[in-house]
Amino acid sequence: MANKPYSTSGKLRPTPFASNGQAMPHTMSRRHFLRTGLAGIGGALMASTPLAAYGQGLEPFIPAPNSLSNGPSSGINTGKPEMDFIDEMRSYVIEISRWAKSYRSDFSMIAMNGLELTEFLEKTLFTMRGIAEPARDYLRALDGLLVEAPFYGFEEYGVPTNTEETEYILGYLERLKLEGLQYFAVDYTENRADINKARAEISKYDALYYAAPPPGMQLSSLTKVPGTPFGSNPHVIDNIRQSKNFAIVLDSSRYGTKDAYVDALAATNYDTLIIDPFHRGTIPLTYDDMKRLRYKKTGTPRTLISYLNIATGETYRYYWQRNWRAGNPDFVSEGNSLARWGQENHVHYWAREWQSIIFGSENSYLGNIMKLGFDGVLLAGLNEYSWWLDY
Repeated sequence: MANKPYSTSGKLRPTPFASNGQAMPHTMSRRHFLRTGLAGIGGALMASTPLAAYGQGLEPFIPAPNSLSNGPSSGINTGKPEMDFIDEMRSYVIEISRWAKSYRSDFSMIAMNGLELTEFLEKTLFTMRGIAEPARDYLRALDGLLVEAPFYGFEEYGVPTNTEETEYILGYLERLKLEGLQYFAVDYTENRADINKARAEISKYDALYYAAPPPGMQLSSLTKVPGTPFGSNPHVIDNIRQSKNFAIVLDSSRYGTKDAYVDALAATNYDTLIIDPFHRGTIPLTYDDMKRLRYKKTGTPRTLISYLNIATGETYRYYWQRNWRAGNPDFVSEGNSLARWGQENHVHYWAREWQSIIFGSENSYLGNIMKLGFDGVLLAGLNEYSWWLDY
């Protein structure tokens, strides 16, 4: 299923240093380090260049032939595909959206995280910085955007998200507020005071808010705080724009049987439910299950959104074959150490062989989701481009 943000691997990270030589706290966000810490690294590198050497009246340093400073382009085969991973992910999402909407124009496409994909960032010598133009075609392909842990639980359940990370997330929501997207925000806390505080803050962006229960970021059950959905109402909900609230449950294993899981969801008044189309990741929901889930406890219809990981191969899914492993078939890469719910493998998400599993035909993953009667999909795995950039 979905992956944790890459800045929350849980591994011990080396202490980064800012341009003033002061150690930065381990809790600072990856984005903030890229924005500030690299200034110091860039200055150090520039000081060793021929241009800087002339400025100091010194002899320029000239790398020897075949020096490692020439980088991977010197003929060394790193095994990393040569492509624009960010643009490939955008194109992939656009194609998925166009295919789905060609059959049902009101089918909702919601991006889970992947905020950097919404903008073309200015490329500099050492990093990417600044704000360029919005990625218009990508944004047109979307109807909504879901962000995780804007205020609580980014690195540990119930703990306030690092201020820099919060500002980073909210900065995107602010810049994209005129793009017509429906925002969804998921925090990881059950403290009522924290929930009220976060909800008041996120309301500035007209976002639907949900605080998921423990443990961690598992999204394995319905919240009990508050006991009644925010903005609970008896109205007919035909699309995500009409929703006043939502709930998200992606790992149903804690419910035991599929009937117990469906019963629990059906007995709620949430306007929108975001769920996995399989109980425990392996047992598919049926048409009868969908009929039960379609109606709120009040008896009026709601919208149903299906989770869909488009960029990592989940080994417990129906499409995964026993003989698949890294390199066999060609689009399967190494295991994903940050998988949240089970064994996953990184895949060449740009490969047509992989994409044909996800969409493009009646029997594809998305094709079956649409046949079941879902009103849209939550596209997960979008941050995979980041792993490939660092590969």
